[in-house]
Amino acid sequence: MNTDDVTDLVRRRGEYSSEDEARRVTTEVLTVLGSRDLGGEAARLAAQLPSGFAELLTDPGEDAGRFGEDEFIERLRGRLDQTADQARDAAHAVLSSIAEAVSEGERTDFMAALPTDLSGYARWS
Repeated sequence: MNTDDVTDLVRRRGEYSSEDEARRVTTEVLTVLGSRDLGGEAARLAAQLPSGFAELLTDPGEDAGRFGEDEFIERLRGRLDQTADQARDAAHAVLSSIAEAVSEGERTDFMAALPTDLSGYARWS
């Protein structure tokens, strides 16, 4: 998938009104994800993502740390200036779209690198 394909999928899944809003949400989710220590998986995931999104995982603005769903959502909520429920919806739309944008093998590795309480966000039913 290219950048426009990923953005459009996020827009549809998140029910965002514009591509710009979907791109902003995607940028913020990937920035928070990039600040989480994924044990080297971030670089492998980034290698399969389109330019513009890949760099957000390999050049985090914050020190990488290990944290679960609560802190992930809290960081995202603050960056998006939204409620926790809206931040959860954004995480679900973006992480599931990213998981769909990469190969099956990379998807499996990405899911395994996420803590259990975050891996459900990368699945779309």
